[in-house]
Amino acid sequence: MKIYLSFKCYNKRIYQLINTLNLEHDEDSSMALLINENSLELYDRENLKQKSIKVDFTSKKNNYRCLHFKKKNEVLSRVIGIKKSYFPVILDATAGLGNDAFIFSFLGCQVIMIERHPIVAALLQDGLQRGYKDKKIGFWLKTRLRLLICDSLNMLNIPMLNPDVIYLDPMYPVNKKKSLPKKNMQFFRKLIGNNCNSQNLLNISRKFAKKRVVVKRPFYAKPLSQDQVNFIIKTKNHRFDIYNPFQIK
Repeated sequence: MKIYLSFKCYNKRIYQLINTLNLEHDEDSSMALLINENSLELYDRENLKQKSIKVDFTSKKNNYRCLHFKKKNEVLSRVIGIKKSYFPVILDATAGLGNDAFIFSFLGCQVIMIERHPIVAALLQDGLQRGYKDKKIGFWLKTRLRLLICDSLNMLNIPMLNPDVIYLDPMYPVNKKKSLPKKNMQFFRKLIGNNCNSQNLLNISRKFAKKRVVVKRPFYAKPLSQDQVNFIIKTKNHRFDIYNPFQIK
């Protein structure tokens, strides 16, 4: 994978990460990875006024959400089916920047993230490496949250996976009636493009999950499948379509 690489300073850890994922410098790429003293960031070379993005599990937003956590108000706890003594094993098959996966792990679940795009995977891996070293969250993050770099469409061929719940948050469809999407979504559209395999991924997930498949959708979007959604949980801006696994005869 080729991308513009900008070394603000030399960082041995990040340099090794880039080499492991076979990322190569491309002088003409519109997207760039910035290697800082302690982090890896993605920015748009065609819009330098826009701030870069990185994976930061120790961010103020995550810290606030964890400190002010109330189980009855945490919708992600309900959509994956956490009970008093039941914490499902979760496969986040469309990890992205790992925001929801982090909350699942904070709630007490074992979470495996899958990301196929090497640049997004580099951001995730960098965020995990920094998170594992953090004094506040490192001890539980290291035991509950990990990353696999591969295509989720091949999940059936990964024998080590045995998830109770599979979580899908595919690229949102374009809504022409609304203003521009959030910065992260703009970056992802430019970097990855539209995802045309979402319905196929849902079908594969329903063959693999033991308890349920959860699909996060914007309120205006149609369900991924023509099959009936088993139940729905709604929030102000999103809904979660929840499917039962296929019954294997």
